[in-house]
Amino acid sequence: MQRVLMVCAVLGMLAGCAEPPVEQPKANGAYLIIEGREAWAVLVADGKRVEERGTVLDAIHLPKARSPIAASYVIETPNCGRLQWLTGGEGESLGTTVYAVGDEPADLSTCSIRGGLSRMWTALDYSG
Repeated sequence: MQRVLMVCAVLGMLAGCAEPPVEQPKANGAYLIIEGREAWAVLVADGKRVEERGTVLDAIHLPKARSPIAASYVIETPNCGRLQWLTGGEGESLGTTVYAVGDEPADLSTCSIRGGLSRMWTALDYSG
């Protein structure tokens, strides 16, 4: 009986010492991955990853001396339609911006990355 009381007392003390779980940081990022004619727009928000797979319609690389734009990628996805990424080279234009492309306003209701289109993206071109 004494052992049971002692075990209960020790467990009670240990339960009082327990700390609440610490919230871990969640992964976040927005990436355009180009490999040949294939493209993936990957959005990671609060540790959840969604992607839109598409086809590269146009990829242009410009010399830094001539333009503040270093590269332009136009891809077409089944859910987002045509999207264009403009990658800045230096200074204020550093980073990548996304624009919807087309004659009509794009219907992005089925686009799984629509919540991240206004974010800064990183373009990774593995085409060589």
